[in-house]
Amino acid sequence: MTHILAVSDWRSQPIDDLYTILETVEPTPDLLLYAGDDLSRFKNADTDTDHLAELARLTKHQQSLYVRGNDDFPPSTGPQFDSEFTTDLHRTPYTYEGLVFIGQEGSTQGPGLITYTEDDVQRHLSEHRTACEDRSPIFVTHTPPFGILDIGKRFGQQHIGSKAVRSFIDDIQPPVTVCGHCHQFGGRAETLEYGTVINIASHDGVDDPGRYALITIDASNESIEYEFYDTRHLLGNRLTDLVQVGRNRVEQFSELGITSPDEITEERRTELEALSGASSWHVDRWVAHRQAFENDEVVILNKSAFDDLHDTEPLLLDIETDLQQDRIWLVGTYSYQNDAYRQFFDPDDESALLQELSEYLDDHGPEPIIYYGGNYFDEQCLSRRFDEHGITEGIDHLERAHDLGITAQQELFGPFNRHKLDVVASALGFEYQDPTVDGFVVGSKYTRYLLDGEEPDWDRLKQYNIDDVTALRTIVDHIRS
Repeated sequence: MTHILAVSDWRSQPIDDLYTILETVEPTPDLLLYAGDDLSRFKNADTDTDHLAELARLTKHQQSLYVRGNDDFPPSTGPQFDSEFTTDLHRTPYTYEGLVFIGQEGSTQGPGLITYTEDDVQRHLSEHRTACEDRSPIFVTHTPPFGILDIGKRFGQQHIGSKAVRSFIDDIQPPVTVCGHCHQFGGRAETLEYGTVINIASHDGVDDPGRYALITIDASNESIEYEFYDTRHLLGNRLTDLVQVGRNRVEQFSELGITSPDEITEERRTELEALSGASSWHVDRWVAHRQAFENDEVVILNKSAFDDLHDTEPLLLDIETDLQQDRIWLVGTYSYQNDAYRQFFDPDDESALLQELSEYLDDHGPEPIIYYGGNYFDEQCLSRRFDEHGITEGIDHLERAHDLGITAQQELFGPFNRHKLDVVASALGFEYQDPTVDGFVVGSKYTRYLLDGEEPDWDRLKQYNIDDVTALRTIVDHIRS
């Protein structure tokens, strides 16, 4: 068995978190793989600390294998790591047991300090081809294979993967390909006929958690298992499971000697309210959430916050878009007034879909329109798209729209650490028909249809949309009961 810790694009996350992972994860990884970008953070010029080498020392085989990303400095000007404990896979394949690790740095599209043409990539990888002849290849590439976990949106919605990389993995058929670069697909995998592609890029926001994958390759070097994680679970012994508690708040709790949720009690209210940025409002919710965990139940703190759902016949709504969120192609609804579900589906004519939806909303005035975004997404997206097509009456209908997700984050608590629709509904007993599908998968399938004309399984995507509406109904029924 070979155990691997894989990360990429560690652009804003604390490097100390990687030490914590390697010191606590079981079993201890044999190797660390890093798929590029911000390698300069791993070699501190002021102290000459070589984090990549120091992290390697925490692995069983004491080795960090890496490639440089498109935003990294080339070897001539970038950081130089201790070659005893690190290997630049773009330049030197690395053998371990019956495996050979090979790499491709940089990217083939967009700006960067390290970029290549597709011909450059093809020539480079052909030179590595002989290394794969008597060992099972594990491929580490900063840029994803073309068409696999590679749809970017920074410079317009498009594939940003490499065609030469795609051709290479189709040729050598590695059981595992690890990549990064395309942040929105980080923490996702796609299984091919011959192996699995794992994108482990992290987002680069200041508060974005670091993503990592633990990969196990069996003794035959053919079968693999993997699990995705992120660094939120490293903080504060589950304190971050509580609503509105992040890294900074955990540090404040630590100063009070609070290290777990069960220490958030009414008896400590005075000192909790005295924390910077805290108030009685926050403490009410921390205590309620902690109690919900302890009692394993879903509770409502302030029932009056949900008055829109009582003594009305609300219309529930859920939309599906492309990844760029520029196009609505499916809308699911449930009408309490008619006790009926309905879907508006048109992958090619958004204007016709929205016009039909507007007329349907008109039939349900003045009942509240309820959706679950947590960020006003459905409402804002519908408003933009109605406006784009000149459907002003549709915009008017949205005046009675309400984002139940925002209210739920503030007033509804249960044995869950996120207020996502599927998580809350699952706590209430709802089950999705296909748990392998989520909103991102649905959006990416539709985006590939727009980019490549590749027809997805429409019925599967429509079923997910109906499941979302039913999940919302499950939450609304609980609140109304």
